Amino acid sequence: MDDHRLWVRFSTGEAKVFDFKPLLKMPAFAPLADMDVFRGVYIDYGTAVWCGGDIDIAPEALYEAGVLAENVG
Repeated sequence: MDDHRLWVRFSTGEAKVFDFKPLLKMPAFAPLADMDVFRGVYIDYGTAVWCGGDIDIAPEALYEAGVLAENVG
């Protein structure tokens, strides 16, 4: 999604949106500030990853901090 947001559907059937903007200040996620890099996300064994696996985020973090997609404007 635009504006550094990630839309994710979980095995529960729920769809959530996770806002990455607060994490972009952290060195580990700084490369994702480039939208071309951010859009390169893919799923590897249930985990969202970027840059050939050099950057990842746990699905639990996406689930816990994500907002139900139906509530996102």
